[in-house]
Amino acid sequence: MRSKLFLITGMLILLLSAASPALGVPITTATGSKVQMNFMYQDPDPAEAGKYIDLRWQVVNTVGGTLDNLRFRLEAGYPFLFEAGDSPDKYLGTSAGTNDKEVYYVLHYKLKVADNALKGTYNVTLGWTTGEGWTKKDFPIYIDPKQSDFVVGTLVTSPEKLIADTDEAKLSVDIDNIGKGNAENVKVKLLLPQGFKPTYSYSDEDSLGIIEKGGSKEATFYVDIDENITDGEYDAKLDITYRDENDETNQYRTKTLDLKLPIKPAPRLVVDSVSSTPVNLVPGSKADILIKVRNNGNEKAETVSLRVFKDSSQPFEFSEKSDFVGKLEPGESGDAVIKLTVDSDAAPKKYLLDVELRGIDQKENVVRFSRTVPLTVVAETGSSLNAGLLGVLVVILGIIGVVFYLKNGKKL
Repeated sequence: MRSKLFLITGMLILLLSAASPALGVPITTATGSKVQMNFMYQDPDPAEAGKYIDLRWQVVNTVGGTLDNLRFRLEAGYPFLFEAGDSPDKYLGTSAGTNDKEVYYVLHYKLKVADNALKGTYNVTLGWTTGEGWTKKDFPIYIDPKQSDFVVGTLVTSPEKLIADTDEAKLSVDIDNIGKGNAENVKVKLLLPQGFKPTYSYSDEDSLGIIEKGGSKEATFYVDIDENITDGEYDAKLDITYRDENDETNQYRTKTLDLKLPIKPAPRLVVDSVSSTPVNLVPGSKADILIKVRNNGNEKAETVSLRVFKDSSQPFEFSEKSDFVGKLEPGESGDAVIKLTVDSDAAPKKYLLDVELRGIDQKENVVRFSRTVPLTVVAETGSSLNAGLLGVLVVILGIIGVVFYLKNGKKL
């Protein structure tokens, strides 16, 4: 009885041993247990975007006999492409068995890496079979594109503080190449948000030439800022077109980067109204010109003043061409007075005086605004009337003379 029990126990152990793999041996299909696939290398390592890469595996048949119809299939999605006549399916045919790892076959694939491949690790899946089912295994392939790549560096502006109603503001932006390759024929276009416009044609574009990897170049633009813009950050964009130095296809690429344009709170001085004493400016007259200055900004302005820029083509001589206004809170107005004499031969018409409004903001920065003041010279009404009366009197005297001659001339 005891012998039968030992016999049954032994048979169960043998059956369980036959059904289970040895400790530490991975569970694979029958094909996988006969064929070992060892990844040898990738060339180059890391792979480069837009370049070819060679992948090689060591194929070892661990069976003492031969294997027929040994087939392989490589599944490689983006960013890998099968090119140059290569195929995902390969047929090794009959494989002689050996337990000597010095004797092996080499499986070779040649793939193209996509031009726009990003840096990272990507898996390819290799499958193999001898007709008894497929065994598959993933293998990591590392890509580090030797391409240009850009980021926005420092933004420097002139004036240092961007405010509303600024003409010809200079924007200097560093374009940094943080990629693995040099960039050639680099051109940058500034795409401006509402409230900004280029100062002149092409002032929103710049050509930088070559930016080497790890290098940086400065793009410069000139813009005008609308007078009604409010303070805050505005989203502009930089469109960068370039060609990678190592790109055999000579293809131009475009990268768009964000750029923040900060508009700071500031006073904004404008001419609110203009009046004169006397009301009418006539040739040869002297006048006081009252100019009301208003702060339309969102920050207090200290030591506000007005100054006239004399134009020699205009018929005015100034005895006082500047005046001090004082402090103006947002929305507040103040007066400036200038004194002038109108030339005696001044033509009757409207003239535009160029004036500068000047103040100091809360950070003690000087702010200046160029404005115009309209002045209209009219013909002297009294002179015109006198000239007319004189003409009438001359005509009347002439008529009287003719009548007198006709009545009395024959008697003389």
